[in-house]
Amino acid sequence: GRVQTARAAGRLPVEAREGWRVLRALGGELGLGGFEFIDLVGLRAGMQNRSVTPIASAQPAAASNGLEVAATAAIYRTDAVVRRAAALQSHPLNIAPCVAMHPEQAAQLQVQAGQMVKVGTDAGKATLPVVLDERVAPGTVWIESGHGATAPLGAGRVTVVAA
Repeated sequence: GRVQTARAAGRLPVEAREGWRVLRALGGELGLGGFEFIDLVGLRAGMQNRSVTPIASAQPAAASNGLEVAATAAIYRTDAVVRRAAALQSHPLNIAPCVAMHPEQAAQLQVQAGQMVKVGTDAGKATLPVVLDERVAPGTVWIESGHGATAPLGAGRVTVVAA
């Protein structure tokens, strides 16, 4: 990453200390290496010329039943006040309930954009229109919570079949 710096907006109250000073003191008390610096310049000097090599991780085991759900909270449906604000309800970010999936996933399930599908979990079922979106990973569906139509689904993997 890039080096980022910030200046304090004001003085810390009474005996409060900057986070880096607290970490330096804790590292020193615990006898850990890498905490020999005495100021931010020393801390940055010890961090700069380091290269990080990411290690490969194992692929998660695929569950055998249903699709993974990427659920988000609908930004303008989070509480009673915003649900009743006409201006917020007409905002472009306030979309109708739907199930979004990758086009390859839709082809595998033999469904098309706009088609109604039955989405089910152990907790309940919902009938939602399909939206195709290449940003949704295959094997996953995106369902926005906060809608009456999506409330019965609860959490967990889902099955999707044509309605």
